[in-house]
Amino acid sequence: MIVKLPPEMLQQILLYVHDGFERHRFGGYDPPLGRYELKGINLRANLCSLRSVNRLFHQLVTPSLFQHVVISSSSGVQRFQQLSKSPPLRRLVRRLEICVEVQPVTDFDVYDARLKKNKKKNLKYLARLAIVIHTTLPKFSGVKVLKLDFEDIPYNLNREQDVWPPVCCYVQDTANLFESFATAMRRSQLNKLDEVDLSLPLAYDFGYFLDDDHTDTGGYSTRALFQQLKYLSLHYGQSTDDGEGIEFRFRMPNEKYDKYIRQLLPLAPNIHSLKLKGSDILMLDQSAFSPLCLRSLSLESLSITGDAFTALIQQSTALDKVILRGVYLESGTWKEILSAMIQSPITSFYIEACGYQREGESADFCPPNPGSLPNDAYIETTEADDLDACEAVFSRLWKNKRRIYGSKYNEAADLERRSAEREEIEFKSAVLAEYLKRRFAAEEAAEEDDANISRRSHKVRLSCRCRKMDDELRLQLRTGA
Repeated sequence: MIVKLPPEMLQQILLYVHDGFERHRFGGYDPPLGRYELKGINLRANLCSLRSVNRLFHQLVTPSLFQHVVISSSSGVQRFQQLSKSPPLRRLVRRLEICVEVQPVTDFDVYDARLKKNKKKNLKYLARLAIVIHTTLPKFSGVKVLKLDFEDIPYNLNREQDVWPPVCCYVQDTANLFESFATAMRRSQLNKLDEVDLSLPLAYDFGYFLDDDHTDTGGYSTRALFQQLKYLSLHYGQSTDDGEGIEFRFRMPNEKYDKYIRQLLPLAPNIHSLKLKGSDILMLDQSAFSPLCLRSLSLESLSITGDAFTALIQQSTALDKVILRGVYLESGTWKEILSAMIQSPITSFYIEACGYQREGESADFCPPNPGSLPNDAYIETTEADDLDACEAVFSRLWKNKRRIYGSKYNEAADLERRSAEREEIEFKSAVLAEYLKRRFAAEEAAEEDDANISRRSHKVRLSCRCRKMDDELRLQLRTGA
């Protein structure tokens, strides 16, 4: 019976094995699926089960299952090599992701524990990967999306014995890993590649992907590769600050080396989609954006000068989608930026937890008690004009949709979705503010306890020292010394 069904109906069967997406209650903005991305709670397992039913379903499922391939320590380097040696399967791959471990949506404590437990295994995996990447990556000629997620790489903190003075192994290991990937990307001649997503530990690590003017690249360069891109995502997720876990990389602070990201962006003048995300400090200025004309822009956890942001909006005449989370202005005002956005054909806009840098030129616009007002969930500001401009962007958005979609546009549903989104953002902001308040109170109490303990310890040490001095004095009196 199934054999007689037309291909269109068979394709519909694949939709029924999708069991939804896992969401984090406080995860914030849920991005849509990436291009060619296969994502679901148990989607891959369900597709594999369906693929094993019979030959017909095997032929039906295989293209969907292999369009998105994820290589991790769990799957192993061998799977990567085997797939590269199978022409029928490797030709199906459109999205290739390589990472240490796939980051979960929830249960990050379990994820961190697994990373620590598998540290030795992951170090071996990365060492092998740095070698085989040169022979495997070029074989995936049909790849359009390449994602390298190495934000959570392990480090070998042992000392190298064959160099003087001895240095930690991680220094050379990290350089070898990223230099190897950068070289493989340049030389693989992936002519269909039009999207690159790089997630690395620190801003410093993006320097390995810059072209070295003093090295002969043999005609291959990052500039040549990036010029063919239409989509670019750059993200660093770690910090060398105390308590962040990689303090041993203190010589590579993000605030010093975020210049590498600013230097990479001009190498991709033809992109129409840009995503940038920092961890603590990522500062952007006019030099990063001068050649860009975007349709989609996503900025998260960074600071930017007002003139650079405004210029980017104005030169992106086809700007359709904007996502802003944790963006802080070094100068200028949000009113200026949002007013420029009103002139664009925007149809999708999300803003959350933005404001002004307290050390920047516009620090006067920072509210004295950030997070105390509902609107602080969007923009922490003392200026009502900023909030009015924000609402004007949404009004413009709905107007643009009515113009584009006409009678097909369901404005009531859009308004309802906006209302629900607003409630969620304000709820999360209130929860976060309460959490930070309690955490601050707990830290103050702990510091006070430590101070009390320190004072008591000081008294004990002083008492012991006095007793010791008394004993020495009595001994001297007895001996006549």
